[in-house]
Amino acid sequence: MERNSPHVRVTRRWWAARGAIALSCACCLWLCVVPAAAEEPSLAGKATIRRDAYGVPHILAESEEAAAFAHGYAAAEDHLGELARLFLRARGEEAAVFGERFLESDQNIQVFRILETARERFADLPPDMQAVLNGYAAGYDLYLSQNRKDTPAWATPITGVDLLAHCRAVLLLDFALNRQPWKQNSPLSGKGSNMWAIGGSKSKSGHGILLANPHLAWNWSNVFHEVHLSVPGKINVAGATLIGFPVVSIGFNEHLGWSHTVNTIDSDDVYELTLSRPDGMEYFYEGRLMPLKANEISVRVKTDQGVEVRKRRVLLSHYGPVIRVEGNKAYAYKSANLDLVNFLTQYNLMAKAANLDDFRSALNMQQLPMFSIAYADRAGNVFYVFNGRIPIRAKGFDWEGSVPGGRADTEWFAMHPLSELPQLLNPASGYVQNCNDAPWYANLEQLISKASFKDYITLDVLGARGQISLQFLSPKRTLTLEDVKQAKYNERELFADRVKSELIARAGSQKAPSPELAEAAKVLEAWDNRVARESRGAVLFMRWWEQYSRGAKSLYKEPWSALAPMSTPRGLGDADRAVSELALAAAAIRKEYGTLSVPWGDIYRLRRGPVDEPVGGAADGCFRSIRYRRDTDGKWIALGGDSYVLAVEFSDPPAAFSVMAYSESADPRSRHFHDQSALFARESYKPLWFTEQDIRKNLERAYHPGEQVSPGTK
Repeated sequence: MERNSPHVRVTRRWWAARGAIALSCACCLWLCVVPAAAEEPSLAGKATIRRDAYGVPHILAESEEAAAFAHGYAAAEDHLGELARLFLRARGEEAAVFGERFLESDQNIQVFRILETARERFADLPPDMQAVLNGYAAGYDLYLSQNRKDTPAWATPITGVDLLAHCRAVLLLDFALNRQPWKQNSPLSGKGSNMWAIGGSKSKSGHGILLANPHLAWNWSNVFHEVHLSVPGKINVAGATLIGFPVVSIGFNEHLGWSHTVNTIDSDDVYELTLSRPDGMEYFYEGRLMPLKANEISVRVKTDQGVEVRKRRVLLSHYGPVIRVEGNKAYAYKSANLDLVNFLTQYNLMAKAANLDDFRSALNMQQLPMFSIAYADRAGNVFYVFNGRIPIRAKGFDWEGSVPGGRADTEWFAMHPLSELPQLLNPASGYVQNCNDAPWYANLEQLISKASFKDYITLDVLGARGQISLQFLSPKRTLTLEDVKQAKYNERELFADRVKSELIARAGSQKAPSPELAEAAKVLEAWDNRVARESRGAVLFMRWWEQYSRGAKSLYKEPWSALAPMSTPRGLGDADRAVSELALAAAAIRKEYGTLSVPWGDIYRLRRGPVDEPVGGAADGCFRSIRYRRDTDGKWIALGGDSYVLAVEFSDPPAAFSVMAYSESADPRSRHFHDQSALFARESYKPLWFTEQDIRKNLERAYHPGEQVSPGTK
C-alpha cells in the first residue's frame, strides 16, 4: 500500500487503537453470536463462514440474504477501516472528518447524485437484490457493533442504500466517468488489466481456461477481497470483488468464468450551450429558451476553527449538470451512466449462469457501464466483448471535444445494444485476450473488423502487454493450466526488445565513449531483457528509459501502427538524447548502488508486514505490470499494478489457483495480512479450493457471523 495515502494512515491509526484493547475471547471456534439487531441472530444462524488456510472466506448459507450477511461480516473482519472510510465517502461526509482536501470529493457525491439516486432507486431493485444489499449491510453493522469501542466515532452503521451508494461511487466516480471534465487527470491512470480465455481447441484438456489479472493500486477503493459464496440450489461462485461489493465481480462457478479489463470507452459528452445573456439562467435550444435550474449543495468541512458549512451553487440543464460557465457559454455534462443501480443484479445473474446463453442474457442487461469481458466454460467456449454503455451518436460531429449543444441533432437518447459492440465468439485459433487495448486485437488470427463499428467506439491501439499476450497465445500449440500460470509471470521488457540493440550500437559508435558509457553498453548487452528479480541490467535500462521518455523529442523512430501492430513501435526517435541519458543513468546508478549490474530484486521490493521480498515486473512494457515508489531507505517498493491473479480450468470440478499481492486481510495482526504476498513476490500461487471436500480438508476455522475470535486467527 502507498504509505503516504491518508486512507492508509487512518487505517493504521485505527488498527493501532484496536491493538491497545484486548479482546475478551481467545482463539475458539465455538463462541456465542452477539446480536446487533433483532433479525441478525436468524441470519447469522443460517450462514457459516469457513476460513481456509489463507483466510479466504468460503460462505455456506441457506439463502442469498444470509450469505450476504456473512459476506458483509467477513469483509468487515478483513477490511473494517477501509470500508468505514469508503462508506463515509459515499455519504459525502469525508471533509467533515478529514478536512478541506476532501471538499471536492464530497461535492461530487452530490453533484452526480451518487447517494441521492441510490435512495430514490433502491426500491427499483429486484426484491432479492434488496435483501442481498440489506443483508450485507447488516453483517457489516454487526461486526462494527462488536468493535464499537475500538473504532472512530465517524465509523457509523450503514444500510443497503449506503452500500449501493458506495458501489455507485466506486463504479462511477472511480472508473466509468472516464472523461471526468471536472478533473485534470483521468481516474483510469494506473488502472489496467490482463485477461485470457482459452477454448477447448487450444487447451490440452479440451476444457476452457481463464486467466484473470486486474492491475489496480493496492489501496482505497481499488482493493480486492477474495470470497466464495455458496447457497445450494441458488448460487456457487468464487473469485474476487472490490471491497464493499456484495457480489463477485471477477470469478467462476461450476460451469464457467469471466474476467474484466478496463476499456477506453466514451459514454459521456460535454455540450456547449449558448446562454441568453452572460451568466444568465436560460439557454437556447432549437430557437427556444430553456431554463437552467439552480441547486445549492452544502458540505460540512473540518477546519482549525471547527466545522464549517461550504455551499456551492450547481446549475442543471436538461442534459445534466453544468460543469463550468465562460461568458455566455455554459458547458453541460451528459453521461449514459449516472442513473445506474442494477449493475449488482447483473453480476448476480452472471454468477448464476450455467452456460454461454445464460451468461450472454445477463450481459444484455447492459448495467455495467464499462469493462471488456472475457468468458470461458467447461464446454470449451470462449467469448469476448468490448462491453459498455455507448450512446448512439449522430454522424458529422467531433465527439472528442465539446459538442454543439442547443440542437436536437447532436443530442443522444439511446445506447448501442450489446449486439452492436465489438465481440468475438469461438475463433478458430481457440483464444481471446485483452490487455486494455482496442477490441480489434482480441485474437490475432481473426481480427475484429474495425470498419464495422462507429469511429467513436474506442481508440485503435495495441500496447506492449497486448503484444506480449498475443506472442504467447498466437502460436499453434495446445496449452495447459500450468502453462497459463507460468506465462502470467512473464517479465520480459518489450521496449528493450525494440530499442536496446540500437542504443548499444549508438553508445559504441561515439568517437570517444566514456568508460561509464562503454560499461553501460556491456551491461545492457549481457542483460536478457527481463525485469526479473535476479536480472542484472534491468535497473540500468529502466532508469534510462524513464529519463529518456521524459525528454525525448520523439520516443520512437517508428511509432505504433495498425499496419504493423505486433512489430511497432521500434527504434530510437531521439538517438542523441538516448545516448546522453544513458551516460547520466549509468552515473546515477553507480553512485547509488556501486555497480551498474545491480540485481533488480536488490532494489525493487514487496514489503508488507514481515515480508520484504524481491519482486519482478515493471509498469512500462512488461506483462507483469508493477508500479513502485521510493522508500526512505532508497529501495523501490511495489504499490500497485498486478493485484489479483486467478487461473482456472473448467474441469469437473474446476481447478483454480489464485494469489493476492496484498493478501486477504488489512489487519496487521492477522497472519493473512502478508501470507500471500510472499507467494506473489516469488511468482507462485495458492489453490482456490472450491469443492466441499477441499474446503473441509484445508479449513482453518468455521464460525457463524458474530462469533468473536482472537485477532491472530483472522
